[in-house]
Amino acid sequence: MKGICKLSYPINSAPHFPQRVILTLALTSLLCAIGFTANNTATAAPNAAKLQLSQNVQNRPNQLPRVVARAVINDAAKRSGVAIADLKITQFTAKTFSNPCIFQFGEVCTREYRPIQGWEVIVQVKEQSWTYHTNRSGSQIVLDPKITATGNVTLPRAIANKILSDAAKRSGVASANLKITQATAKTFGNECHFNFGEVCAEIYKPVEGWEVIVQVKEQSWTYHVNKSGSAIVLDPKVSATSKS
Repeated sequence: MKGICKLSYPINSAPHFPQRVILTLALTSLLCAIGFTANNTATAAPNAAKLQLSQNVQNRPNQLPRVVARAVINDAAKRSGVAIADLKITQFTAKTFSNPCIFQFGEVCTREYRPIQGWEVIVQVKEQSWTYHTNRSGSQIVLDPKITATGNVTLPRAIANKILSDAAKRSGVASANLKITQATAKTFGNECHFNFGEVCAEIYKPVEGWEVIVQVKEQSWTYHVNKSGSAIVLDPKVSATSKS
């Protein structure tokens, strides 16, 4: 259309043109004007569409799903004893863990590639930063076993009674004179760590449970107990001198 407009002549500069030619030139000018308007709209449309797409991409980043965030926060609250309202996810990263061993924080892992799509999530728990690995749906959640949950979590009474009974039997001190001074919900990396092993293979087979400190006269005895209370282990460094 630009070429046609350049070939057009102003009507007033050609008074000798027949009326039919003048009418043709007028129509051509009108068509040129319409053509320019149409071209400007067509040019603007793709730009507008591109801008909208860009805005959509910016408004839909790789966000941590709410269900995953809720599962992680609930787990941190349970382990730490801190109210959910006082916990905060400070960082999250979409991640591909090369294999289940790496996903489970294994320190010595094979190079096999069995990828797990998921997230690395950092939760602020008081003065600590807790690192979690989760799968994409949040159905699998693993806390870094190096984390020590030091919250005042209520130890189930049945488990507390079992531990006090064991300490009383070993020490010869009546249960009424023993006191649990600290109970920490904990994930032991594997059974070796649970059993106070000092040289353990870095195979991650987590044991959910508790680390419990019992005051026995002037001593502090450390127990590991699993979540159900079916396995109770006293630190072998403790000198249990029973008087019974």
